[in-house]
Amino acid sequence: MIQRSKSRGGDVSAVEAYPQGHNDQKTQLRSIVQGIDQALLSDDISVRLQQRNPWLQVLFEARVIPDRTVCIPLARREVQRCRLAGVQAIVIYGRRRGQYEPDWTYKYPLREFTPRGESRGRSPQSPQSPQSPQKPAAAESSRFRSKRLVMRVSALSLLGFSLGGFWGLLDQRQVQIQSRQFGQTVLATISQNLDRLTPSSSPESPAETNLSEVLPETPEIPTPNLPSSIRIKAVGDMIPGTNYPNHRLPADPSMFFANVMTDLQGADILFGNYESTLTDHPNSPKDTSRGTQFAFRSPPSYRYIFQEVGFDIVSLANNHSLDFGEIGFRDTIRHFNDVGIATVGERYQITYLNVEDVRVAFIGFSTYDFHNDINNIELARQLIAEADKQAEVIVLSIHAGAEGTGAMHVSDRQEYFLGEDRGNIVSFSREAIDAGADLILGHGPHIPRAINLYNDRLIAYSLADFVGYQTLSTEGALAYSLILEVELNLEGEFISGQIIPIHLGNTGIPVPDGQFRTVDFIRNLTQTDFPNAPVMIDEQGHILVK
Repeated sequence: MIQRSKSRGGDVSAVEAYPQGHNDQKTQLRSIVQGIDQALLSDDISVRLQQRNPWLQVLFEARVIPDRTVCIPLARREVQRCRLAGVQAIVIYGRRRGQYEPDWTYKYPLREFTPRGESRGRSPQSPQSPQSPQKPAAAESSRFRSKRLVMRVSALSLLGFSLGGFWGLLDQRQVQIQSRQFGQTVLATISQNLDRLTPSSSPESPAETNLSEVLPETPEIPTPNLPSSIRIKAVGDMIPGTNYPNHRLPADPSMFFANVMTDLQGADILFGNYESTLTDHPNSPKDTSRGTQFAFRSPPSYRYIFQEVGFDIVSLANNHSLDFGEIGFRDTIRHFNDVGIATVGERYQITYLNVEDVRVAFIGFSTYDFHNDINNIELARQLIAEADKQAEVIVLSIHAGAEGTGAMHVSDRQEYFLGEDRGNIVSFSREAIDAGADLILGHGPHIPRAINLYNDRLIAYSLADFVGYQTLSTEGALAYSLILEVELNLEGEFISGQIIPIHLGNTGIPVPDGQFRTVDFIRNLTQTDFPNAPVMIDEQGHILVK
């Protein structure tokens, strides 16, 4: 058993030591416990692990019932980082400290899993976020007989021994003194626990594998409670009219999505970029008398329209989220959340959605420092690493790139618009995928752009506009729009996709496009901008892997 517990009096780690041939397994179990412990950030919750093939048992204990909505995703994510030989399923318990029966139990089978770094062909030397736990090596299957002992070390000794950071602050003489003290502490502790050493007669010995005094008996391996894949539909910029600085709202706002309601249904998650505000705040910090500055404001009641359509999450990481300052921004978040629509776009924010028992993380980016800025790749790596601890699939919403018909082509270069640095979305998308992202949803140029596949992950460089009632230009190709439908497996790899063509007409209201103009447009851009892309688009808009 590996146990990690915190108390106000100090940090104590207890590890059952296995024989030499079983060090990899011990390291993996320790890594799982440490990863859960780091993510919990709790002084009260203790974690215990026991590998009893075919089960891995995980126990959370606290003074009050541990929150299963927090503990279960953390345990699942950390377990999936490792390949534990012989483990076919996991059972997770939560209970109050001092009682025997669990308050809740969760069980599920482990599917075949390749650690994210390996599946993408990353080098072991690739940079990792300091917040992300070290990826453990694959466990070796072994049968063993041994004696067991318990080693207890202080938090300072453990930290110094495993990380080296403490020793690095000492001179050579201090290192020698501290090393001797550490060795004496370990030897003394082992000596004090010699009475606990009991021989194991077989790998099935209760002394080695049974936690019956701690946990109930494990149940039968359950039927998988996982979807076969994740289906996401995504649309681009949405500005449902504005009542500032003058009134440009329709008499019946239900017209915004009336013609495409059916096309927006049928996905596990419906996403869009909301490029306006939902607020009654009267003042905008923008000088709208200038021809290049616009402030958009929609009535808070419009939140019910988005709810009726079925939007699950909207991104606010764009250049209009602060059109009415921090008050308008907070109002917009609150109004969407009030009707069950999640938002993403605040700096350092990661938003999680669940599809059955699969967790999907969304992170919003723009080119402004009041959001997560794509020009700060180190921050992006840290956020992705944090999301990777808790989610199976990671989706990035990126508002970047120049605007208009002159910006339809995309390449690996920095883009600028009206003197603003609008980032290099090609380079950022690839680095984000290398760091662990699974799907890139770009928007901002107000025109469709090419798509591409990088390390089996889909990148949509611009989803164009989707609603722009009397606010956005619909001249020529600026009226080309789409609903992007993407199917991903549970590791985030692209399975299939489709471009559902939409046209905005003269009013900025989306309608299905029977001429498939957007499909032809994106297919031509993809062939031009990425001639060696591993994907192709057929005449019906299906996205196929070559």
